[in-house]
Amino acid sequence: MATPRQELPAQETGLPTRAAAPAQTESLYYDVAVQEIARLFQAAADGTAIRIGNLQRIMAALVRDLTAADDLLLKALEPRETQLDRPRHMLNTAIFAVKIGQGLEAREEELPWLALAGGLHDIGMVIVPPRILSKPSALTAEERDLVRMHPEKGYRLLQGLGPEYEWLANVVIQHHEREDGSGYPRRLKGEEIHDFSKIIGVADTYEALTHPRPHRPQARFPLEAVKEIINTERQRFPSHVLKGFIRGLSTFPVGSLVRLNTGEIAQIVATNPAFPLRPVVEIVAATKKDGSVPARRVDLSTNTLLYVMGTAPNTERPGS
Repeated sequence: MATPRQELPAQETGLPTRAAAPAQTESLYYDVAVQEIARLFQAAADGTAIRIGNLQRIMAALVRDLTAADDLLLKALEPRETQLDRPRHMLNTAIFAVKIGQGLEAREEELPWLALAGGLHDIGMVIVPPRILSKPSALTAEERDLVRMHPEKGYRLLQGLGPEYEWLANVVIQHHEREDGSGYPRRLKGEEIHDFSKIIGVADTYEALTHPRPHRPQARFPLEAVKEIINTERQRFPSHVLKGFIRGLSTFPVGSLVRLNTGEIAQIVATNPAFPLRPVVEIVAATKKDGSVPARRVDLSTNTLLYVMGTAPNTERPGS
């Protein structure tokens, strides 16, 4: 992948470490990142200069946490209200982009840059009024044209950071470009598009599918979203990025439902890169429809008596 020449500053993040707060670290990282992205979004809306040094440090910490465990990935897949929360969308996209980057075996030093670009990819959405973003019906032609201007706006905002961040501005303006030239705003193709933009494009699509939108209240479950992207977007994204997408988000994506050999239904809560067919699961349903089962977490890489038989339909989820 193309890598910016400069390196992230080697500074302390000020965020809690996993050792200090193992049960709450991922939530704290996530909340701090959302708050910082929201602050930058508001500054851009107010027309004041944006400074991204703090977000750089936060993203470096997030990448370290994502490398160690899947807690933040599970956090990014949590359901939320139909109303679009732009800062959370931007952070979730950054998290998914990092996982795709890992699936592509990107160099370790590239991932914080990828996370930073993912966390800022929609900064240009400040030009779109909330009433349009929350509109449950189809957009008018004028509204669509306005939305399609957000990559250009993001480019101009990030150019204000100086020439050392020209790469970041270019990634942001290209995140809706597509391999076959069907994207916008410049209808670029293939190698004309930055690798980071291609990764963020897939991550952005996956985030949109796995969360409700005002015009589509029902979100896709993770495995459904993976299948939909592979089936419908294969011409719009390069094959190597789609392969990284599949590898990075696991054979069984975090958040998806599977059926175990015991007949129990489990939700994937973490992956085991060394054993992709043996993830960490949480039992959510017993072998019988009317049975009850206490939730318990099982690492299938250490429990050889249990294994995944296949995916489970969404109707098997308790309360469905």
